[in-house]
Amino acid sequence: MLKPGKLFLSALIVTSLIICSNNAQAQTGITIDASQQITTFDFVDSNGTTDDTYLPIYSGAYNVGYTHFLDLGIYFTAKAGMRNAGATMAYDATNLRWDFQYGQGSLGVGYAHKMGRISPYLGISGYYAKLLKANQQINDPMRENKDYDIIDSGLISDNDFGLYITPGVRIAASEFISVYTEFGYLMGMQNIETGTSDQEAYNTGYALTLGLSFTIKNVE
Repeated sequence: MLKPGKLFLSALIVTSLIICSNNAQAQTGITIDASQQITTFDFVDSNGTTDDTYLPIYSGAYNVGYTHFLDLGIYFTAKAGMRNAGATMAYDATNLRWDFQYGQGSLGVGYAHKMGRISPYLGISGYYAKLLKANQQINDPMRENKDYDIIDSGLISDNDFGLYITPGVRIAASEFISVYTEFGYLMGMQNIETGTSDQEAYNTGYALTLGLSFTIKNVE
């Protein structure tokens, strides 16, 4: 049986493909964007208590994508790119930091309300990410600082999936070029803590994205 998260992502993909197949009065384009992210871990211990000692780090993300807008304002989007994730915490006098890098793809739907050249929008996307790098740094003033590559340790899942919720604004600079900015909330749905079965950790974060969209086709 599919887990609820995977079931939702499957439904989202099917819905998006149906929307994409309807070309009446549509516009398609290519997008490129970059994001400034604040990421951390949503960590729940064996007692079901959320650990608030994990603090966020600043990181980045980059994507190229495809958009398909219908005349009704509904749109389809697909993206592929890379993003960084991680967190930091202090334990006694020791500082720990985790830095992850993922390659990922996302597929989503949304609605844009056109008001002249300005179109506020709200989208939701499902993503799947593959872990490419995973480092842990331990800075102890009483000992030698250490940097571990933990991608092959078996302690961290090598994949992640979840949802993006993205309110934003798109501004038409010309007939063929638009700029957009959006605020994104990332909600990981994959437990990335694999070293033990009685605690769970999920990627979570916020992002501010700036991007360009290049129209490649208008269908009246």
